[in-house]
Amino acid sequence: MIRRLTKQDYPEIRRVDILTQKQYLGEKWEKLSPVEKEKHLVSRKSEFNINVNSQYCFVASLDNKIIGFILAHETQPFAGNICIRYIGINPKYQGRGVGLVLYNELIKKAKKNKIKKISALINLDNPKSIKLHQKAGFVLKDRKEAVLELS
Repeated sequence: MIRRLTKQDYPEIRRVDILTQKQYLGEKWEKLSPVEKEKHLVSRKSEFNINVNSQYCFVASLDNKIIGFILAHETQPFAGNICIRYIGINPKYQGRGVGLVLYNELIKKAKKNKIKKISALINLDNPKSIKLHQKAGFVLKDRKEAVLELS
């Protein structure tokens, strides 16, 4: 099930965020101090309400557990553009279409609101992210920025 992000989702978003960072950073994660780990996470409590207030943040759940999320915001002062802050999928559910379903929900909402462009910064060392963005219709520019022009 896909739905909008709520304040009550914080603990589960944090759990998935930590899982994805552990996956991405590997052994480096365990060597980081708590302060350094916090810097890597997108689920910092101090910023979470910004995400809740965005109409472009969604969660994917299965059996009442969050298995993925997408954090996106309309950029200001450039209305009509959305920037993807982060998409995180529990590693157990990666490769099963969860990310694509989240993107489809975001794209549907963006089109309804007459958004012209969605962009995301892609880590060059994350082939799964590159593949997901291509499947969702994004065009990679310089293999760093993925852009989806909406009509």
